[in-house]
Amino acid sequence: MEVVVTLIKVLIIALVYLVMGPGIGFFVNGRETARRIVLGFLAWWLVRPPSDFTLMLYSIEKYRGHTKGFEFNFLEAIAMGLALAALLEKRKDFKFLPPGLWSWLLVVLVGLLSVPGAINPLYGLMPAFKFVKMAFIYVGVFAALHDDRDVLAMMRGFAVALIVQLIVCLWSRYVMGGFRVIGWFEHQNPMAMWSYMVGLPILALAMSKQTSGRDVLLFFAAFASAGLVVVLTVSRAALAAFALGTMMVMAAAYLQGLSSRKIAVGVVMAIGGALAMAMAADTFMERMETAGDDKPENDLRWALNRQSGAMYQDHPLVGIGWNNFGLANSRPNGTKYSHILEKWEEHRGHKIYPEMFRANPLTESFFWLILAENGSLGFISILLFMVITLWYGLRSTIGFWKTPLGLFFFGVTVALLITYVHCQVERVLTQTKNLTTWMIFCATLSRGIWWRRQAKKIAKAAR
Repeated sequence: MEVVVTLIKVLIIALVYLVMGPGIGFFVNGRETARRIVLGFLAWWLVRPPSDFTLMLYSIEKYRGHTKGFEFNFLEAIAMGLALAALLEKRKDFKFLPPGLWSWLLVVLVGLLSVPGAINPLYGLMPAFKFVKMAFIYVGVFAALHDDRDVLAMMRGFAVALIVQLIVCLWSRYVMGGFRVIGWFEHQNPMAMWSYMVGLPILALAMSKQTSGRDVLLFFAAFASAGLVVVLTVSRAALAAFALGTMMVMAAAYLQGLSSRKIAVGVVMAIGGALAMAMAADTFMERMETAGDDKPENDLRWALNRQSGAMYQDHPLVGIGWNNFGLANSRPNGTKYSHILEKWEEHRGHKIYPEMFRANPLTESFFWLILAENGSLGFISILLFMVITLWYGLRSTIGFWKTPLGLFFFGVTVALLITYVHCQVERVLTQTKNLTTWMIFCATLSRGIWWRRQAKKIAKAAR
């Protein structure tokens, strides 16, 4: 039966990548409206459960890591179609290697250096397969963004996704009686971080004076939805990140110039934020009471980070193996590192049963995970990619400051900056929905820097 299921999966994957993807390319070829609809759908579909747009081959269901198998993301097929359309149109602005993509491929290449010495090398190939295919998303989105109208189409898709997500969360909270809602995500923290990552660029568009009134209403409703979702997750760090990002985007909007719209939006946001916090105050108080003591001796994250540090100390260059943390920190393969967690539990007064430490949890920190699995080289490569994306965002913001895209690029840059900082305590950028959204915004900034370079070339040629 398992063979039959695998064959069916392979057939579906082949149809999606070899038929649907190219079919989208031929359909979109030369049709601007169709391209924008597909681009908006690509953004919207990310709100759905991962099972709606992914299939896994060789899946280890009980394993927790970057991925539990060889993942096929159908959004990649859509992106392939968008890239194919640009090729068919013979667009001169199409690039197989858009600005910045080389640094992402470097992350994958460096990650592969850890595979030969891994406990299970096959596990190490799984994230490499997943991450390298993100290049399809990067190239496809880059190819589909021809001008600011395409950016608006994509962000409308994200806006509708945020509103749909709020409806799902409200149903879970007030109809189903859930406490910390997760929507269509696997956990509330990635949902909260996804919400502000998408919400901040949308706020920037809502505050732009060039945005139409109809889009302002949609974007403002979407941003409010993002804020309410963050509140409903009862995530203190995400709420702080959302508030900080909002203040930064609003400050930049006011720096561009005051208008009655901006003042009105600011007042409405302040009132709405106060009401939302007042309504959620009891939930947050309950969350604070159940959060526990964050001192090292009582904080599991501290113990898991100590495991990561020990792995890095033993394997400083390339780490213990990509996607192998869950093997290396648990019995029987990782008895040495499991002892760290066992000692922590023992100091808390718990009796130790070795059989209870055969599937220990992973570190919550994205950076500690990279250090442990991919070593210094992997850590430097991912930092390089992050710095490049932020640099592109800063340069695009400056270059387009007086255009409708200036504030938007600033919003994307702020969203990525805060996400990167938040990754110190969350590893959500390894999860498919957050990872794909990250690549979409990185590709958007890549297109922004490309537009800026072209504008400078044109200006130089005109002298």
